[in-house]
Amino acid sequence: MANTGRSAFSQDGQYYAFCGNDGKLKIWETASGRLKHEYTPNRHLSSPCSVIGWISASSQSPGNVSPSPRKRRKRKSISEDVDHKTIVAMGSTNGKVTLYDVAAASVSATLENGHSSAITAIAWSACTGLITAANDYHIVEWNLQENGIKCKWKSGQAKVTALAILSNGKSLLSAERIIKWWNLATKHVIRTFTGHANHVNFLHPIQVDSTTTYLISSACADSHLSVWALDKNKNDKASIATLALQDEATSISILVAKELQIVVLVTTQSGQAQLFEYQPNGHTKPLKPSLNIAVAADVNQKETIQQIPILAGYLTEDEKLLLAYGSYLNLTFEKVIPDFSDKVQCLIRSEKLDTKKVKEKKEETISKIKPTAIEGDVEYLAPVTLFAGVGVPTQKRNRTTSGSQLLLKDRLENLSLNADVNTPGRTPTKGANMTQLLMQALNSKDKTILTTVLFTKNESVIRSTITRLPVEAITPLLKELTIMLQGKTYASKIAVMWLQTLIMTHAAHLMSRPDIAEILSPILSFIDAKLTLLTAVQRLKGRVSLITGQISQANEEHKDITEDSLLVYQDPDSSDEGADKDDVDLSSESDDNWEEMSDQDVQDEEDNRSVKFEDDDVDDNDSIHS
Repeated sequence: MANTGRSAFSQDGQYYAFCGNDGKLKIWETASGRLKHEYTPNRHLSSPCSVIGWISASSQSPGNVSPSPRKRRKRKSISEDVDHKTIVAMGSTNGKVTLYDVAAASVSATLENGHSSAITAIAWSACTGLITAANDYHIVEWNLQENGIKCKWKSGQAKVTALAILSNGKSLLSAERIIKWWNLATKHVIRTFTGHANHVNFLHPIQVDSTTTYLISSACADSHLSVWALDKNKNDKASIATLALQDEATSISILVAKELQIVVLVTTQSGQAQLFEYQPNGHTKPLKPSLNIAVAADVNQKETIQQIPILAGYLTEDEKLLLAYGSYLNLTFEKVIPDFSDKVQCLIRSEKLDTKKVKEKKEETISKIKPTAIEGDVEYLAPVTLFAGVGVPTQKRNRTTSGSQLLLKDRLENLSLNADVNTPGRTPTKGANMTQLLMQALNSKDKTILTTVLFTKNESVIRSTITRLPVEAITPLLKELTIMLQGKTYASKIAVMWLQTLIMTHAAHLMSRPDIAEILSPILSFIDAKLTLLTAVQRLKGRVSLITGQISQANEEHKDITEDSLLVYQDPDSSDEGADKDDVDLSSESDDNWEEMSDQDVQDEEDNRSVKFEDDDVDDNDSIHS
């Protein structure tokens, strides 16, 4: 699918520009569908184009030194119209901005020394001029008349991925994951908008009337568009409306229709277009599209119909849909009138399979391309065939040599995971087969093979597969693992195992890549979003543990202590053994009897003493008399 940062319609929809991984700029004329320009920048492979924007410049460019009143009156007396030039601004990975003049078919200027790293966003306004942002965390406002810098300031702690200038030219919107609203005069932030979990890739302000302005934004891996109210007096933390999409948006076109109704045309990664009719009325629920548009190819009137992907869309002033579909080798432009009789509008287009006619048409198209002026001291690099975004030198195939005559089904069976088990006497090479299947799935984007290979829990197989994986397949594998990571729990768990092994095995290669931050940023943003929930989950876990602990303690208090005892000892009953006759059962006497008995004993003891004393006296008297 098309990259939203490297393809765009011009402001009037007359041209469509695209710069692919090969670094070549292609410009089509939408009315005729003809490829009008093809330009190869200098060192297009070492510093390819990273973002594209359209400029409608004139001799009185905004932000430049204004001419004297005498010259202004003289120019106005000659002609009331200003000579506008349609220019494509290409930001490259080396921090330079190249301005390509469509009418002259040449480079009109190159803006340098503004950024030290890759350009990430471009914005243009007729009353403000050209503004760019880059990986160096700076925003630059350019002076196009002198090809220099008008103003430069720091954007923040994160990379800016989208820019937009308000219609009055006094404010600027920049976005990372947080959207900032800047005052261009003071370079101060008016307010911020938070709500996107990933990097924002699209910003579009909409002025409905003189007092009301809205902002529509989208982010990577988001299946919706967010609508914000640009009001300095409000501080809404959430968007006022949401437009639900089937998939991530690849291009967005917006038009304000009659009765202050906002019409939004969105193309998604699934290759379809969705049309929204939004009336700002405080509607907070996700708004579904009014119309879904799809293009299909009727190949020789067969039963199966193949979908033709829609790459981009543009809303014309008469509310028609200008769609660009097909591939960039054979791109087709068509104006479609929306049919709201049904929610789905499917366009069946016949596909010509005559190779000879297609070749003749291509040669005729190339012959009509306006030649491009060649720069001095040009250093072009050798062309390469890109493997999912990474350059790999091509190897010519010898068609005369006789290859394998096996059917495709038999070849896939030979590459299957069970091939070593079914073949007796063969050394198991499951990791090698997995690697071959994984590379085939990444190249063909076959979901069935990807699911077969990636959904495995065997760590040794994963390690063996990653070890044999070539470095060209690391980036596409990371993209697939990022999608899995955002899925359900099981898929996320499997993706974590693959990511851990991949990063540990190919850490040196990943660290040597200049775009490592861009490759891993979706994964890091997803991890940050999950970590924000960790504190709340821990608090909830603590509360649940406290409640369950109190319930368990209450149950233990009401529980018989002898229920789970290993040994219970009980004293024998005295009634069973038979008491001795001489033993006195003291427990049978009452307390009163016990007291009476105690007094009687004391009295008996005193009487015994008195009797003894009397006997002693008698004995003494007898001794005296004797």
